[in-house]
Formats: sequence, structure tokens, C-alpha cells
Amino acid sequence: MSGHTETAALDLAMAASYAAQPEVSRTCKRCKGTKPEVAFHSNGRSKGRMGICGECRSERRRARGERRREPETSEQRLIRRLWEMYRLTLAQYMALADAQGGVCAICGTAPNVGARLFVDHCHATGVVRALLCNPCNLMIGVYENRRHEAAEYLAAYGNGNPLLQQ
Repeated sequence: MSGHTETAALDLAMAASYAAQPEVSRTCKRCKGTKPEVAFHSNGRSKGRMGICGECRSERRRARGERRREPETSEQRLIRRLWEMYRLTLAQYMALADAQGGVCAICGTAPNVGARLFVDHCHATGVVRALLCNPCNLMIGVYENRRHEAAEYLAAYGNGNPLLQQ
């Protein structure tokens, strides 16, 4: 048998096995109707499906007056995230940036056009420390979580790798 013929035969066998499987159905918790599983909204890849069918879900959302949210502007998103993550208002963020002269508190670099400074905060307490450029913010975050390992590494390899020294 040629490779193409084997592949075609395998495809037919797989299609037959899928066709032989019964269609999975579920019962809606709201309307008590039995419907195919695809009629129920997915909760994500591994979380399964909702307990109510799509029709009941739509009806419930209409009854509650839910509408799709309008897309946020970049400024609205910044305002929301500053508050949700750090409990900072935009005015407080701008005051920090002005106090730092609009530059990173560590290296003194201004952000690129269209970029902003990142809020540095203690991951244990949540206390806001200063505004940093992205590289400094990443460095501080890694150092904060791995300071002991970094110290051991520098002690062992600070003068170069001993295996490479002659």
C-alpha cells in the first residue's frame, strides 16, 4: 500500500469511529431540557461547560439587563489597573512620576515614547516604592525573589568560572 492510501484508510477509520460515538447530551438546570453538549457555554479549556444552556443563559442576561462592555481606552485601562493592583489613583501615579522627573528611580532613564514607568511594589506587603523602567522593574522583581541564590552565585562565580581559569 502506498503512503497516501494508508493515510486515506486511517482517515476513514477515524471518521467511522467518531461517527459511531453517541452524541453527548446534557440537561439544563434551568429549563430542564435535554440538549446536545455544544448548546452549553464552555467555561474554558479544562473547566467543562456551564450548567445552563445557551438559550437560558442569554435569557437570564437579558432579564438582568446585562450588555457587553464597551472597550476601554488605554487611559481607562491604566486608571483601572493602577487602582486594582496598587490602590493608586492616576493623580498619585502622575505625582510620583513628576517627583522622579519622569525617569526611572534606579537608572534615571526616561521611558520610550508611548511607554510608561512601571509601579515597583513589595510583593509581600503591597507597599508602593517608586516608578521604574521595565528592565529595572524586572531586575528588582527577580532579585527580591532570588536574592539568596544570586548572592551564592556571585560568591562562587564572581571572579569567573574556575573551570575556565588556567
